[in-house]
Amino acid sequence: MDLPDPPPKAAVPPRKLVEYERYEAAQAAVDRLSDDGFPVEHVSIVWSRLRQIEYVTGRRTILTAAGQGALSGLWFGGFIGLLLSLFVELEEDTTAFGLIVSYALTGAVVVAIFSAVRHFLQRGQRDFSTTGKLDAEAYEIWVEPAHLDRAAAMLGVTPLPVEPPVTDESG
Repeated sequence: MDLPDPPPKAAVPPRKLVEYERYEAAQAAVDRLSDDGFPVEHVSIVWSRLRQIEYVTGRRTILTAAGQGALSGLWFGGFIGLLLSLFVELEEDTTAFGLIVSYALTGAVVVAIFSAVRHFLQRGQRDFSTTGKLDAEAYEIWVEPAHLDRAAAMLGVTPLPVEPPVTDESG
């Protein structure tokens, strides 16, 4: 599978036009530019100062690990059963519903056992469950210099001053 080529690198690097605290505000600004006919292919939204936030959602025990595994296995087994019922010729005494249910239950049992054993083998190293979120402290709109003044006028903002390049003074 070939990935699309990145946009060609501009001869002059883009400049930061404006900074927002929320992604929705940056997205709305670019949408406003697009709606007003601005060539948005010269615009980038840059997530600045990234951080991974991990929200603790609860205690994890062997029982909860098995329960979560059973739900995953139920869904996956049911899906496999559904696929088989669609593409495999069933015997006379087998119904599609019976095939789906048997695969769902088998998946639930197998994955529940696997999840419980895996949690047990961790020996209390991670007895909690979490959900994660990638977030940024700021969302910046960067625009190629040839289009900067027009974008600034359309958004009603003053372009931010050019920041000096970061240099490595250790070497």
